[in-house]
Amino acid sequence: MPHRYRDLHPRCHEYRTKNIDKTQYPTIAENCTTISWEYANETNNFGNCVNITKDDEFMYVTSNNVPDFYMNLYCPIGLGFGYCTQSEKDKGTCMFPNLICGGDNGPGALKYGDVWVPNEANYKIPLKGNPTRSDRPGDMYDAETVGGEKTIGPSTGVAINGIGIQGPNDAGDFSIDEGGFQLACGGHVTPPLGNVAPGSDPGPGGPPLYHFHKSPECLEPFKNASIGYAHGAQPYVHAKLIGWAMDGFQDFCLSRCRWCSSNS
Repeated sequence: MPHRYRDLHPRCHEYRTKNIDKTQYPTIAENCTTISWEYANETNNFGNCVNITKDDEFMYVTSNNVPDFYMNLYCPIGLGFGYCTQSEKDKGTCMFPNLICGGDNGPGALKYGDVWVPNEANYKIPLKGNPTRSDRPGDMYDAETVGGEKTIGPSTGVAINGIGIQGPNDAGDFSIDEGGFQLACGGHVTPPLGNVAPGSDPGPGGPPLYHFHKSPECLEPFKNASIGYAHGAQPYVHAKLIGWAMDGFQDFCLSRCRWCSSNS
């Protein structure tokens, strides 16, 4: 059975779509929600599962929130340290003051750091974004205004590999960059709270959930801008698709080499 999660921040809780019709979403294999980090490797796509279907208006995405690349053990500040910056501690806004990385914190919390735990997620996204809508620009967390749905409240979109794309400062309204967190491939896992029973108190709950905050530069669409012309990069081609925002607008990768041009 998929693990249940509360949303990752109190202000994002209401953005999770209630009572979605699961019959309209594609399915993923049963083992997609039971795969463990220890047994994920290149022979099984590193545990990643994603299935996408479309109708005349919307795209329907089902994934297990497992990246399709290897993820190292993760401690945001260091093994034996907590999950909050000094600024959060000083302001009294640390959401998990007693949590120590490397401790017995439930599923996904290992001796030398945290790893992802699969969690089935669903996204319903318009096939085309409409910039002429009177409510655009809108709240980046809102999906329902444009007819969309999502089961991960803090997600602002989803990548082509089914990983949720979250905002730059969902962790207690604290910027990832300002906090100095190093994100390999632009993503990380939420703090492991599998031993914390879900309740009415604000804050996250559940095992570590993988998600992106920044450009996932290890994905295939970025390769053209990183391998160089001598190794096959194509000059002056449009940057490739990496995902979709919840309002239907497409997200494209960056082009950084002087041989490669992007109009995105």
